[in-house]
Amino acid sequence: MKAKLAVLLATSPLWAAALPWRASAGFSDESVFVHNLQPGQHESLVYVWTSDADAKDPDFVSVIDADPNSPTYATVVATAPTGSPANEAHHFGYTADADRIFAGGLFSNRLFIYDVKTNPRAPRLVRTVPDLAATTGYSGPHTFYAVPGGVMIAMLGGKDGGAPGGLVKLDNDGNFMHALAAPEYMYDVGVRPDLNLMVSSSWAHPHTIMKGMAPMDQVGDEVVAWDFTTGKVLQEVHLDKAPLEIRWLHASRARGGFVNCAFGNSVWYWEVKDGKLAFTKTLQLPDGSIPADMRISYDDRFLFVSLFGANAVHQYDISNPLRPTLVSTVTVPQAQMMKLSPDNQRLYISNSLLSNLDGKAPYRVRLINVAAAGMSLDPKFDVDFEHLPTGQGRPHDMLLK
Repeated sequence: MKAKLAVLLATSPLWAAALPWRASAGFSDESVFVHNLQPGQHESLVYVWTSDADAKDPDFVSVIDADPNSPTYATVVATAPTGSPANEAHHFGYTADADRIFAGGLFSNRLFIYDVKTNPRAPRLVRTVPDLAATTGYSGPHTFYAVPGGVMIAMLGGKDGGAPGGLVKLDNDGNFMHALAAPEYMYDVGVRPDLNLMVSSSWAHPHTIMKGMAPMDQVGDEVVAWDFTTGKVLQEVHLDKAPLEIRWLHASRARGGFVNCAFGNSVWYWEVKDGKLAFTKTLQLPDGSIPADMRISYDDRFLFVSLFGANAVHQYDISNPLRPTLVSTVTVPQAQMMKLSPDNQRLYISNSLLSNLDGKAPYRVRLINVAAAGMSLDPKFDVDFEHLPTGQGRPHDMLLK
């Protein structure tokens, strides 16, 4: 199967240039193609894609010292500005070799490419693509997912900010290669190359999101399964409103994953059966919980769910993925994006969603210590984003180095 897949990837007009895929106990990025931290390796840095809160100064990548033996542990040791404000710094991702970071401006459609190989503690901006809409035909760069030969970006909308969203592939220098149109909406994407399956999710189109909370009749509910090598849509399933994060289980034998529906306050499990995805609602959370992000431990034992509306992070035992059981809860105001260390012991969490949706909680990046018996906030890791050199910053996505 893997030999056949390598041939398909190499000859495919969409995802050309094969990289061997191998199961791993942990990744430093959601893309299975990224090679960075090893399972037993402790991260030394946390990169945070950060918006300048008042949009007067350039947005930037923040660098947090994550080495507990360092004198500057749990502090921002550097920032790498974009050179432009008001981008809505939202998501970013590594290239497959983790030498570069692709960072997107959700509202500006700009792409910023940073070198993090030369000096990891001081990322260097090497290229800015001023308008992805002009170069790709799509707008609202959201998820950045490393693939063989470049980076795949889930774009929320078309060139004019409306329907449909799509998937675009850029090479490692940011040059446009290929694009796929979604049925209508787009949000996140996740790939299981050994199954030749790619799954994408839904939110809303850019022109709607930029106005604030999107009306429910302008929010997607579909999850789409694609043939990874050809880009053909295989299946479209409708769930609750705003199915967001696509999280495949990690084990090579696993055939399922989870998706959280933010406006349905629900979590669903899918399983691949006879080549199709079968979905089951496994968690119905209280109204207003707004499940924002999810992570699965690399041993597939636990599911972590951040609840932006409930100001909390939940840890669930998923030994039976159809019946998750709550293990522990920690309070985190505006709980948002999470990043799990490869050894499953540390869960970093940020607390900014969007400039037009955030509340009044002080901006922070916190660390949650994880154990089988439960979670606890680390009192030594409480990184202040209220008093940066340019003022208040809004931390969203994170990467480990």
